[in-house]
Amino acid sequence: MLDKFTEYVENYDLNNIDILSKYNHSLRVMKRMVKYAELLNYTSEEKEICQIVGLLHDIGRFEQLKVYNTYVDYRSVDHADYSVEQLFNKGEIKLFCDKEEWYSIIRFAIKYHNKLELPESGNEQMNKIAKLLRDVDKMDVIYTIGVLKELNHEAKDLIISPDVMDCVFKHQSIDSKLAQNYNDRLVVQMAFVFDIHNSIILSEYEEYLDSYYRVVCRGEQFKLIYEEIKKYIRERLNNDERN
Repeated sequence: MLDKFTEYVENYDLNNIDILSKYNHSLRVMKRMVKYAELLNYTSEEKEICQIVGLLHDIGRFEQLKVYNTYVDYRSVDHADYSVEQLFNKGEIKLFCDKEEWYSIIRFAIKYHNKLELPESGNEQMNKIAKLLRDVDKMDVIYTIGVLKELNHEAKDLIISPDVMDCVFKHQSIDSKLAQNYNDRLVVQMAFVFDIHNSIILSEYEEYLDSYYRVVCRGEQFKLIYEEIKKYIRERLNNDERN
């Protein structure tokens, strides 16, 4: 499957730094999906599905860049929906997986990996794989910026919007539509933590968040947000330890 994916991406030119970045992101998400599926004692079948959705969750990104010359969804298309279109409407899923009985899980996990909320599917296996993908994908976004420093993000001299600040202190994920400026968008990413479902991921997430904060954040407002998120993580991990 990995060889087929590499062949697929090479059609979009792996020498393009933006293509290479999304290719590497896909590989990391795939590996972390398998890692955490094992730690969470998923079945062999579930681990294989996790590997597939991890690798393919952003497959629409490559066509998105080709057609729209951007990875910014609000300027082009929702990349998760575009990935579903590539895989299932155009039939590209058959290049990577021939087990049609898995398709509904793969479609659901990929379609909803970037949405503000995950709808209830009524299928326990579908829900837990989709939740894990959301967790791992968010963690890798923070890792990419904070540790790899692939994106040139740094806070600017802008006030963070009150609605965005309010979401942080209510421990809520932030709808990207609330972001009014550059700094708001950075806080949207920092607040991913409030949507992490699997507590086992929080320790690794915290490490990357620390790096993210050192790389991109400046000023008292960011300090307050960072401290609140750290407090949230510590309380949640401590609560898990007690239980």
